[in-house]
Amino acid sequence: MEENPGLPNGYFDIVYSIYAIGWTTDLQKTFDLIASYLKKDGIFIFSWDHPVMRCMEIEKDKLVVKSSYYDETLFTYEKFDFDVSLSKRKISTYINALSKAGLFIEEMIEETDKQTLESESKIEQKYHSAFNAKMFPLSFVFKVRKL
Repeated sequence: MEENPGLPNGYFDIVYSIYAIGWTTDLQKTFDLIASYLKKDGIFIFSWDHPVMRCMEIEKDKLVVKSSYYDETLFTYEKFDFDVSLSKRKISTYINALSKAGLFIEEMIEETDKQTLESESKIEQKYHSAFNAKMFPLSFVFKVRKL
């Protein structure tokens, strides 16, 4: 996503990304490219894990802050027997990169659905648990417009 595979400039009315943007190694370059693909007033919608999630862990039946929200270094975890490295990013990092790419934020959503908020949930050692979703947002969605 950091390189144009041959997409035309100023061609698309809408671009969307569901849980992919966080995999980019160069956020600014990716947002600049996406902005270049959009027509004027075109819409870009994307989602990703909320950065607070990377800071929280369950420890002895308690939710605890395990790392700083401000730490934007790479972190590595195991997935399907492979090491995976991702960048931690603050919400402001996304906002500032969008702005630099000429994209205006129309809306940001970081909510948990009503059913989950009203449900009975127990503490679990799961990354995407109902308990965690009741305590903090698990994801965010941005809707932006090209200026």
